[in-house]
Amino acid sequence: MTQITNKLCQFLDEARSVQLDERTIEKAKHHIVDSIAAMISGTALHVGEKALNALPAFEGLPEATVFGQSKRYPAYWAAMFNAMLAHADETDDSHETSITHPGCGIVPTAMAMAQRERKGGMDFIRAVCAGYDVGPRITEALGAMALNNAGTSSHAMGAIFGSGACASVLADFDSAQVRRSISYLAHESSGLGCWMAEHDHVQKAYVFGAMGAKNAITATVLVQSGWTGLDEALEGPRTLFQARAQPAKGRSMDPPMVLGHEILGSNIKKWCVGSPAQAPLDCVQALLPTLPKMDQIQSIVVEIRSDEAFIVDNRDMPNICLQHLVALYLVDRKLTFDSVHNAQRMDDPKVRETRSKIQLIASESLMKSGGRQAIVTITTHEGQTLYKHVQHVRGTWGDPMPRSEIHEKAKDLLEPVLGTASADALLSSLWNLEHLDATALDQLIHSAQAAAAT
Repeated sequence: MTQITNKLCQFLDEARSVQLDERTIEKAKHHIVDSIAAMISGTALHVGEKALNALPAFEGLPEATVFGQSKRYPAYWAAMFNAMLAHADETDDSHETSITHPGCGIVPTAMAMAQRERKGGMDFIRAVCAGYDVGPRITEALGAMALNNAGTSSHAMGAIFGSGACASVLADFDSAQVRRSISYLAHESSGLGCWMAEHDHVQKAYVFGAMGAKNAITATVLVQSGWTGLDEALEGPRTLFQARAQPAKGRSMDPPMVLGHEILGSNIKKWCVGSPAQAPLDCVQALLPTLPKMDQIQSIVVEIRSDEAFIVDNRDMPNICLQHLVALYLVDRKLTFDSVHNAQRMDDPKVRETRSKIQLIASESLMKSGGRQAIVTITTHEGQTLYKHVQHVRGTWGDPMPRSEIHEKAKDLLEPVLGTASADALLSSLWNLEHLDATALDQLIHSAQAAAAT
């Protein structure tokens, strides 16, 4: 009855010393760079301001850095607040089949634990990989989509177990300690699907990353302090898989776990907007060179997966609303970080006129065929039809972004906050992460925080 727990204990015990290949290290750095850029850019956004306003109430042991603040905070609070920053926007990464955003919880947890435990860059990378492996696998085994449909957030479930796995590796937990940690993580798991009704993105950021990061490090500290727990909280009567697992499960925990496997299949967003809008924007970008002027366009039909359409259908947030984003792109013939976050552009007469021509179709066939895809069909008044079907969004496992594109995206996010020189210095060090010792890694995080605070 303890197959899953035994598998996780062995995997996380061994993860502390696994030798990763260059491909996995490189992909891990892509997600670390992307997540840290999201955190720092988040300090200037509404959610970041809300989060940082609460910080004075959480002072304590000066263990770890919070971006945008000169003081250090206890590791669990630092992880929580940095995770709020990481999902202050729709910039952070995702793992498609588990319906989670791994980076916004796991990378802040790794930062805080690396500073607390005095760990170096390679330990950091291993821990991040472990988090990406464990969080998605457990969420899929529970049945990610069915979990959401039943009212429990897959994002929250992935965040607690992914962040907990990451923290246990950096805490040097052996199998016995991992077993206790898993018990606390199972009890700390929570998160309701009603986050979708929140309009301010604040509680959404808490559910997607901050709650899991904070609870994971809290569980780790309790185990470090000698607290005991159940040997088995995942399988058996009244345990996680009995209480939460859904009849419509995804991939089971049976296939072997290999450190770094899941991060190789995780997605990074090209566009700083909601995930279901990524494919339509790729379609529009591909059609732009052949598009006529807007007054010649009669209709625009956008087809996306039926299980994702409701997330972006005429939402009141500019970087979530699919119709607004497509209209904005067609009017401006480009998208920037500033333009997709500018709420005033939702009332721009030209954008609204173009938006009125857009029809969103929730496609059952696209959902059944899988993957994050979209079809955009534009018809002119003269009857010309322009058609584009994107089957693999740029940045996903089917069409990954190379380091150069990750770097440029991160620069665009970092420079408005840090300035060009500090952004370049931070990125240069992050691309060299595996070679940094504990002191250098701590100084790197601190220097980025200092620049963000100025």
